[in-house]
Amino acid sequence: MTSESSKYVWYASYGSNLFRDRFLCYIEGGKFRLGGSDAKGCTDTTLPIEDRPFIISHSLFFAMKSGSWQNEGIAFISSQPTEKEFTYGRLWKVTKNQFDEIWEQEGKSTYPKKIDLGSDEGGVPIWTITNNSDLSFSKPSKEYVKTISLGLKETYQLSNETISKYMVRKGGIHGNFTEKDLMKICQSV
Repeated sequence: MTSESSKYVWYASYGSNLFRDRFLCYIEGGKFRLGGSDAKGCTDTTLPIEDRPFIISHSLFFAMKSGSWQNEGIAFISSQPTEKEFTYGRLWKVTKNQFDEIWEQEGKSTYPKKIDLGSDEGGVPIWTITNNSDLSFSKPSKEYVKTISLGLKETYQLSNETISKYMVRKGGIHGNFTEKDLMKICQSV
């Protein structure tokens, strides 16, 4: 085990934390302009030493209701991998202590499950958090969808059309937003 693999972890984000400005609230503290809780930040406010795109082989869906996001749905991934679907993710290399503090701020009652997604080429573990896959779907707010689309553009340089096609089939989005609705949200960023 290298010293890096014992000190650091990759946090695999897939919802609003795809967008750097939103994610850094959990490190530095503060409130993101489109929504989310007023985060207290980590004890160690050192920024992530690296980030990169990461495809997660679990399905994305929206469930529960968050008072921090207009009392509408928030993102989760299935607790088990799937061969048919994937989720665009983003890895943030943080210390293990920062990961634990980020998880606390996200809410361990909302995201009680930590999932081990393997490790990188240097043995640094890749972890994410989610809830049970049997939650009822909930429509997310436009602001939440907008934040995810900002993250997808920033991380993957995806077009509005590609983002709309990716999102429209997800649980909580399907039946609540059309591709045209999603295009309008994506274009407003």
